[in-house]
Amino acid sequence: MTTTGLLRAIIKFLLFGSALVLYFIASILITILSGFSFNKARPHLTKIIAMTSKVGLKIIGIKVVQNIAKIRPKESYLIVSNHLSYIDVLVISQVFPSCFVTSKEMKDTFFLGQICLLGGCLFVDRKNRKNIHKEIIELTGALKTGLNVAIFPEATSTDGSALLQFKRPLFQAALDAESEILPICLNYTVINSGPVTLKNRDTFFWYGDMPFFSHALKLFASQKMVVELKVLPSFGANDFNDKQQLADRCYELINENYIKIVG
Repeated sequence: MTTTGLLRAIIKFLLFGSALVLYFIASILITILSGFSFNKARPHLTKIIAMTSKVGLKIIGIKVVQNIAKIRPKESYLIVSNHLSYIDVLVISQVFPSCFVTSKEMKDTFFLGQICLLGGCLFVDRKNRKNIHKEIIELTGALKTGLNVAIFPEATSTDGSALLQFKRPLFQAALDAESEILPICLNYTVINSGPVTLKNRDTFFWYGDMPFFSHALKLFASQKMVVELKVLPSFGANDFNDKQQLADRCYELINENYIKIVG
């Protein structure tokens, strides 16, 4: 990393850190005023994280190109997206304030876990499925109260070379809530004024055992970054017979629009 890049990263870290401090203060106050009930606080927490996401993306230097199909603004959706990085949450949230579904492992991760908890995230245990019924009830309840719920059904972030097959259990919440499904395809297209390739993709994509802070340092040192947020037409969950059909249809739509990083 060059001296200029390091200086750029330090300045961005300081600015982003200031935004996070305000985020934590606002989220903690909302949680306290809600009687420490995340169910009551969640509608307000999602708005706080949406505002912080907008500011954060500007600080980092990421431009989001929006390609959005006609949607109903007052509708609550089960948002389904491919997953490449922690940046995905900022990109989606700044357009659609949402409860993001993530793993209990993330909840226990220092710093990221605190951000997720105070952002109103919903947590699932991907290693132990004995509580999946209760988790689906929680997701269903959030949808029925008018909140957007966002899931990454690949169940992990990837290196961008392919779209992993979607896990189907969480789609049951959309069926139970009789909600609308909103498929989203994320394509990371430009970094440091050039196209995203196999050689530079790890600056954007966060997957496997990559350490968070060293990855964030490299990302913050970069400049002129572009992400395409492509929102596909929504459809009713009850247009399908079961969660497998729902998962397959979402996979098909997102895969058709995803630009794989293969060269």
